[in-house]
Amino acid sequence: MNGKRSWLWMLSLGVLAGPAQAAPKQQQPRPEIFTNLLQCRAITDNVARLACFDRQVGAMDAAAQRDEVVVLDKSELSKTRKTLFGFSFPKLPFLGGGDDDDGDKPQEEGFSQIDAVIASARSLGYGKWQIGLEDGAQWMTTEPVTGRDPKVGQKIELKRASMGSFIGKVEGGRAVRMKRVS
Repeated sequence: MNGKRSWLWMLSLGVLAGPAQAAPKQQQPRPEIFTNLLQCRAITDNVARLACFDRQVGAMDAAAQRDEVVVLDKSELSKTRKTLFGFSFPKLPFLGGGDDDDGDKPQEEGFSQIDAVIASARSLGYGKWQIGLEDGAQWMTTEPVTGRDPKVGQKIELKRASMGSFIGKVEGGRAVRMKRVS
């Protein structure tokens, strides 16, 4: 077989074979202080179990006060991920970058775009702008904005684009490439 035919043949074998078996989902390792708390449930004596819970909850509270342990609910995690939209980070399990709770759900679902309100707009010259959002995020256009200039109070839609880039569209304007600067 020539090179092109053998490549196509191997590709078709891969398609016919179907998707590889998904690896079993691995649970993220839990902090020792949390596993110690959970182990209290196994104690059958009521007095000893309560004493264990009291001791471990006290240890968790002390660790939280020293900022060694942080507890976030999904709502707080979602807000945190939204404020970090536009930054590149390694896949961090506590930011939703490890195994996702929903298995087949894409990691970035819900964060491929955000809608925000412009809190500040400053011309950088040559049609480029630095735009501040209400949450404090700062974005800069990387190409000139034509037509209407961005104004405080207008809505802006920021979308993830190809190859790690972002597109921003201020209400009433055309979409332009943007990057997160702070």
